[in-house]
Amino acid sequence: VSARDGYAGAIRLLVGVDTDGAVTGIHVLGHRETPGLGDRVESPKSDWVKQFDGRSLGDPLIEGWRIKRDGGEFDQLTGASVTPRAIVKAVRDTLVYFEANAAALFAAAADGTAEQAE
Repeated sequence: VSARDGYAGAIRLLVGVDTDGAVTGIHVLGHRETPGLGDRVESPKSDWVKQFDGRSLGDPLIEGWRIKRDGGEFDQLTGASVTPRAIVKAVRDTLVYFEANAAALFAAAADGTAEQAE
């Protein structure tokens, strides 16, 4: 997944989603965010991404998929709101996509055509 609205460009993410549509984990694969600020979304630098574990479109409701500064339920990072805002949006959009396409994704996996499901 790509969070295109990062402060210094796109943030590449790996987002795990279980069959029930809940996030199983997030890993930041690559970014160009500011060292000491936006780069704290990386797992070795903070546990910020762990706040998504177990979350789904119903937890919180879609309106809550924003950072707290914007009235949502997710923490931002001190001094950095653009980077967290981009990641929250990307994760939310991933869950929306998953919900809309889960049947096709699982059908493709079951019949061996998962590579073509993209």
